[in-house]
Amino acid sequence: MRAAGAGIGPLTAASARPGFWCECLLTSAESESTVLVGSFDAYAARDAVRWIRIAMRTLASVVDEAEPVHEWLLIDSNLTAAALERGEPFAIALRHEELRLAWSARPVGFLPLADRTSRALPPCALEWAQPAALRTALTASQNTHLPARR
Repeated sequence: MRAAGAGIGPLTAASARPGFWCECLLTSAESESTVLVGSFDAYAARDAVRWIRIAMRTLASVVDEAEPVHEWLLIDSNLTAAALERGEPFAIALRHEELRLAWSARPVGFLPLADRTSRALPPCALEWAQPAALRTALTASQNTHLPARR
């Protein structure tokens, strides 16, 4: 696989940009199912921690049994960014009745995407089954020239 337009050859581990993948999962004890509530890609550990802090601060204010979360928000969240920078994954959960919300962040390498400033999409973009509205938007976007980012 090649990074489009870059002409740098095949993608390797060195092509990956270091960052952090963050997720929030909701688990119901009643149905034993897990749902992805949200995800976030951060390029700095402090941004990953900030994403988790904002969500937790909002929810912890309305949940009675959130003492460990309050302690993390007040004291340990600064240590979390340092741990992520050292390559250590992080997870914290908040429970309310039969529900459990769990946030996690872990170091990852983000591979570069195909060149998004070229006039036409690569042929593979139209090979997967798409909703009609998305197919129309993709086709229309091929006729629109986007200026290069500076």
